[in-house]
Amino acid sequence: MAIYKCKICGGSLNIQSGESITTCEYCGTKQTLPRLDDEKRANLYDRANHFRRNNDYDKAMGIYETILNEDTADAEAYWSILLCKYGIEYVEDPLTHKHLPTVNRTQYTSIFDDEDYKSALQYADEYQRELYEAEANSINKIQKEILAISQKEEPFDVFICYKETDSSGRRTQDSVLATELYHELTREGFKVFFSRITLEDKLGQEYEPYIFAALNSAKVMVVLGTKPEYFNAVWVKNEWNRYLSLIKNGARKALIPAYKNMDPYDLPDEFSHLQAQDMSKLGFMQDLIRGIKKLTQAEENKATSKETVVVNANTNISPLLKRAFMFLEDGDFDRADEFCEQVLNIDPECAEAYLGKLMAELNVRKQEDLADCEQSFENNNNYNRVLCFADDKLSKSLKGYILGINERNEKRRLENIYLKAFCILNSTSKPSEFEEAAQLFSDIKDYKDSEDLERLCKEKAETARKDEVKYKIYNEAKELINDKDKYDMLSAIKLLKKISGWKDTDELIAHCQDKIKEIEAREEENRLNAERKREELRVAEEKAAKKRRKITIIVSSLACVLIVFLFLMNIVIKPSVNYNKGIKLFETGDYDNALEVFSALGNYKDVSEKQLECYYNKGLKLYEAGDYFKAIESFSAVGNYKDAAEKKIDCLMKSNNKTISAGNFHNVGLKTDRTVIGVGDNENGQYNVLKWNNIIALSAGRLHTVGLKSGGTVVAVGDNEYSQCDVSKWQDIVAISVGNYHSVGLKKNGTVVAVGYNYYGQCDVSEWQDIVAISAGNAHTVGLKSDRTVVAVGDDEHGQYDVSKWQDIVAISAGGYHTVGLKSDGTVVAVGNNTYGQCNVSDWEDIVDISAGYHNTFGLKSDGTVVAVGDNKCGQCNVSDWKNIVEISSGASHIIGLKSDGTVVAVGNNNYGQCDVSNLKNIMLPSQNK
Repeated sequence: MAIYKCKICGGSLNIQSGESITTCEYCGTKQTLPRLDDEKRANLYDRANHFRRNNDYDKAMGIYETILNEDTADAEAYWSILLCKYGIEYVEDPLTHKHLPTVNRTQYTSIFDDEDYKSALQYADEYQRELYEAEANSINKIQKEILAISQKEEPFDVFICYKETDSSGRRTQDSVLATELYHELTREGFKVFFSRITLEDKLGQEYEPYIFAALNSAKVMVVLGTKPEYFNAVWVKNEWNRYLSLIKNGARKALIPAYKNMDPYDLPDEFSHLQAQDMSKLGFMQDLIRGIKKLTQAEENKATSKETVVVNANTNISPLLKRAFMFLEDGDFDRADEFCEQVLNIDPECAEAYLGKLMAELNVRKQEDLADCEQSFENNNNYNRVLCFADDKLSKSLKGYILGINERNEKRRLENIYLKAFCILNSTSKPSEFEEAAQLFSDIKDYKDSEDLERLCKEKAETARKDEVKYKIYNEAKELINDKDKYDMLSAIKLLKKISGWKDTDELIAHCQDKIKEIEAREEENRLNAERKREELRVAEEKAAKKRRKITIIVSSLACVLIVFLFLMNIVIKPSVNYNKGIKLFETGDYDNALEVFSALGNYKDVSEKQLECYYNKGLKLYEAGDYFKAIESFSAVGNYKDAAEKKIDCLMKSNNKTISAGNFHNVGLKTDRTVIGVGDNENGQYNVLKWNNIIALSAGRLHTVGLKSGGTVVAVGDNEYSQCDVSKWQDIVAISVGNYHSVGLKKNGTVVAVGYNYYGQCDVSEWQDIVAISAGNAHTVGLKSDRTVVAVGDDEHGQYDVSKWQDIVAISAGGYHTVGLKSDGTVVAVGNNTYGQCNVSDWEDIVDISAGYHNTFGLKSDGTVVAVGDNKCGQCNVSDWKNIVEISSGASHIIGLKSDGTVVAVGNNNYGQCDVSNLKNIMLPSQNK
C-alpha cells in the first residue's frame, strides 16, 4: 500500500497496488492516479502537486516533464502538465463543499485541441479517461465564460505587475511604487491595468477574465519590485511569464523590468535580454513614461501605415466560391481551403468563404452535414468569423447546428452516466459502490428516472451496510460454535439473537441449543457416575471406620497427651518463633520472605500492620530502584496506607511517559526545561508547540501532537477533523497516547478517557478499570491492567487485539495493525498483521522497552542497543549500530532513539525531514523526568 498526497487538497491517500482512480477521504474528490510503481516517482508527483496546489505552475510543470522523460506513456503526467498550462486551481464550493476547478491561465486554444490532453487520453485506462473527459468539459465551459467576459473589456495600454502584500499580509513598498506609477500614467492619458484599483470590485474567482483581457491587449507591461523574491512570487511570476509567452508567440508587446534597492543581477533569468530600469535613479518616472509613449506610438504608427488594399468592385468571386464548394463535395478539402483563401484575398469579409474553410477544416462535404459533427465547433475561429459577416439566415442555421450538437452530446453524456450507474446498481452488493451509483444518479437527477434510482441506491447502500455488520456478527458467532464448550455456544447464541431471522441464524441457534442439551446431558451422566462412586467409597469407609474406632480407644489416651503438647507448640511457641523471624526479615529489608512468614501467622499480634509496612517499604525500595511496575503492585496492595496512593500515581507517570515521540511524519522531543521541540511535516501545525511549558510527557500521531502537563492537564495541536485535539477539559491525567486520529488519557484512578475518530470503537474505553498503562495504534487502543493482563478495543481485522491470554506483561505498544507486549522476564510477545514479519519477536531477550510502528517492531535492550523486525523499504530497521540508547519511538516508516547524552538519532523515511534530528538536543532523559 503506497502513501500518496491528494492532488486537490493535499491529504494523505492510502493507495492499493494497481489502482488508477481513488476518492479522497478528506475532500471527497474522485481523482485519477499515476502509476506509483516506485518511491522516486511518488515523491516527484507529491512535490510537483505541492507546487501546483500553491499555484507555482512553472515549477510543477518542470517536474512533470522530468517524469515524462522517464516514461513517455504516463497519462497522469500529460494531464498534470495540462492543468499547469491552464493554471487550474481547485476551490471548495461553500454550498456543496465540492472542489471545483478554476482557470488562472486562460488561452484562446480549446483544451480539446491540446496535444497533452490528447496524449493523456491516449495512454489512460477507461476509468481515467472518463474522469479526464468530464473535467476537460468543465474546464472548457469555464474558459468559454472567461473569453466571453474578456471580449467585452476595453483594451489597456499598460499592465503594472507587482506584489501587493508580504508574507504577513502587510502592504509592500512595491505596492506604493506601483500606485505612484499608475497615477502618473493615468494623468498622461494611458489606460492602465492596476489590480489594486482595476479589480477592487471583483471577487477573487472572477479576476481571471479581466487579467486575461489586460494581458492580451496591453502593449507594455511594467514589472516592478524591491526584492528578488517579490519578482518570483507565485502570482507575480504567473503574470509576467504569461506576458513573455505572448511575446514569444509573435505578439508585438514590450516588457520593462523596474527594480529598486537590489542588485540587477538578482532579477529573474528570463529578464536577462531585457533593458531593466533602476527606480532609484533621478528622473526614472519621466524616462519610463517617455519610453512607454514611444512604444505605444510606434505600434499606432505601424497600424495606421499599413498599405490600403483597394478591391476591384467588378471582381467576381462567385466562380471561386462555386469551385470551393465543388471541391468540398468531392472531399478535396485542401483545394477547397485554397479557393476560399483566394476569395478572402479579394473580399476579407466573405461569410461564405469562412464557411467553406470551416467545412474543409472539419472534413464536411455539405453545409447541413455540420449538424452531424461529433464535437461542437463554436470555439472555432472560422465559425466565429462566419457569424461576424453572415446574414441572419446563415447565422441562425449555424447556431442551430451548434445547439443540436450540444444537445445530442449532452444527452449522450447523460445516457453514459445513467448506464454506468445502472450497471453498478445491478452488479454490486457493496455499500461504497451503491453510494457511487447514487452520486452518479444525483449528478443527472433530472434525466429519466434518475431521482428514483438515486433513492433506491441509497436504500440498498444502507441495507448493504447493515448486512456487513450482520455478516461480521454471523461469522464471529460461527467461529464460536463447537460441540464441546457450552459457554462458547451460549456466546454464539447471544450474538445470533442480535440478527435473528437473517440467513440461517435461527437454525444455528436451534443447533446450538441442541448441542448445549447434549453437553448438559453428558455432564449429568458424569455427575451421577461420580455420585455412585462416592457412595461406594462411603460404604467402604464405614467398614474401615469400625476398625479405626477399636484402635482409637487404645491410643486415645496417648493422643490426648500429644494434642496438649501440639496445642502448646502451635498456639504459643511456634507463632512466637515465626513472628520474631518475620520481624528480623523485615528489619533486614527481606520484605518478600517477611510477608510469607507474616501471612502464615493469620491474626497473631500486629501481623496485619506489619504486612502493610512490608508492602509499603517494598514499594519504596522498588520505586527507588526504578522498577515502577512492580512498585505499583506493592503500593496497590496497601490501598491508602500512608502516602501509597500518591506514590502509585507517581510510578504510573514515570513508567508510562516518554520524552520523545515519533508521529507518522514528524517527531517531538521534551527538553530539559520542559519545553517542546519538533521536526518533520508541519503542514497541519502538528508541532506548533513553542508556547508549551511544564510538559512531562509527549505523544505524536498522524497529524496531531498531545502533551501532558505536570498538573495533570493536557494540551494538543494539529489536525482536529475528528475532534482528536479536544482534550482541554481532561483532569487528573497521568499518561497519554495518541493513534492516527484519536487520543487516549489514563487517569490517576485507573480509568481511561478518549476522544477522536471512533469508527472501529477505538475510543470505547469508559468501562476500563484498574489500568496502569495505555497505548493507541492506528485504529485500536490497548490497556495494561495492574494484574499484568491486557485489554483492547477497536479495529481487530488482523487480530491485533487478540491479547486476552497474555500474562505477566509489564509494557505494551500498539502499532498500525499489530500489538506488542513486553514480559517481566525481558521477552516479547506480538499479535496481529505479520505481512512484513513485524510480529517475529519470539527470540528476543533482555528487552527493557518496546515500540510498534506501522509495519515494524523495535526493542531496546538493557545494554543500550536496539533490535528491529518488519518492513525495511525505507531503511527504518537499520539500527544495528546504535549504542547508548535510553528510549525509542517509531513512526509510520521511521524510528528515533534518545541517547544518554540527550541527543537524538533517526533512520528511515525522510520525505518530510523527519529524520533531520540534529536540532533535537538537550532532550530530557527518562531518569531526569521526575
